[in-house]
Amino acid sequence: MFILADFIDSLKNLDSLFDLEEQVIRCLREMFQEIVSKYLIQLDETLVSQIPSDHTFINRQPRTINFMFGAVSFERRCYRKTDGTNYFPLDTHLKLVSRKRFSPYFKSVVSKIGQMTTMRNTADMINLASQTDISAWAVDKIVREMADIVAVEEETHDKEIVHRKKVDNLVIEGDAFEVRERGKQRVSVHHYRVYESTNAGPVNKREFIETNHLKARKQVCDYLEAHYKLSEMVVFLASDAGPGYDPISMRELVPGAKKVEYVIDRYHFIRKFEQTIGLQNPLSRKATAAIRGHNLNQLEAILDTFESQITTGKDSEKLIKLRHYLSRNWKYIKRPKDRGYKYMGKLGSVESSHRAFTYRLKKQGKSWSKEGLQAMLVLILARVNRHLNQDLSSGLRRLRELKIEVSLESIKSIRFTDLNRKTRSHHIGVKIGNITVDSSTSSPIGAMAKAYSR
Repeated sequence: MFILADFIDSLKNLDSLFDLEEQVIRCLREMFQEIVSKYLIQLDETLVSQIPSDHTFINRQPRTINFMFGAVSFERRCYRKTDGTNYFPLDTHLKLVSRKRFSPYFKSVVSKIGQMTTMRNTADMINLASQTDISAWAVDKIVREMADIVAVEEETHDKEIVHRKKVDNLVIEGDAFEVRERGKQRVSVHHYRVYESTNAGPVNKREFIETNHLKARKQVCDYLEAHYKLSEMVVFLASDAGPGYDPISMRELVPGAKKVEYVIDRYHFIRKFEQTIGLQNPLSRKATAAIRGHNLNQLEAILDTFESQITTGKDSEKLIKLRHYLSRNWKYIKRPKDRGYKYMGKLGSVESSHRAFTYRLKKQGKSWSKEGLQAMLVLILARVNRHLNQDLSSGLRRLRELKIEVSLESIKSIRFTDLNRKTRSHHIGVKIGNITVDSSTSSPIGAMAKAYSR
């Protein structure tokens, strides 16, 4: 191709490395926009032989698709069926949806960034990287669309037949956190984590998250039944013993297990004492040491000492609740290693794994619609389970289905000077037209469209 020599010649007047890099990026974009445009036009031509003879050719109509390397404009053939409906063979072949201007890969990149930062930041990053002009509102629409695709792919994974196995270190942890929905209402998000614990850390992790607790529990049960021989295994359960995560509720996840060992999360257990006794009270540190040493007599003596320090009825009520909590859960405080399971690692990682979700869903005054929250949970969960790239690529990849031979002659003839050439065309003005509106008529663009349509 002549483009390399032309490009090198264009570098003569550049003054800095900054200008050089800017020129390289711009030229590469323009070159591939031109190449892909010619490719799609030739692809459209190859489809002519597949058109039924009773379909009528109408005309060629333009279309623009935004790729990560820039916008590509091309023309494709329009045909009319015998029933009077029009269609574009190229659009059908590529599975391009009408009135959608973003490529599948472009949308996958948007969704990957969108589940890590705000929609506005995502739009700014995409616009900077691809030289497009996408809005935060459009990013939100793409994120929800991609979440639907990922959800379908995840269901496909769950239906795959796998070999059930027996392990000695299966752990199931559960906990919940709250996020704010629109209208200042708070909603609980239920989070379960299944993994095999080792001294080196958890392996074969799988996480589940839902706003519907029953649905989350069912997903966990179905996964365990499909992947493990529970009737031959000892299963370890861990939680903070809060509502919905108490020992009885957690045991219901594995009704067919050979044996169940429930372990209360030591971090939450210690925090209960710190909140009641007070962090500034020296007894708080002694209570923590007694819990870590599993010394019940010393812990009860500390509570007796604290009772003698109480001066208000409110503190007395807190102490009574703490004693009840202690009597219910003390038998669950021993770690697996203290129960004779020497090869078990530490439990209680579900609390820290909330961070992958709460970093995106909470703080900065964030609130969510029900649909938006569900979409974000689906995408983040797929990333945490390391399925996101696979789900997006398998759900969006279509070009691999193409089996054509495109002539390279027109591409070889592309010159660098052609990329910068401005074609002049004469216009007689717009006689009639309309503005496509993808938002409500009360929006600024909707109001303008309404004014021009009068």
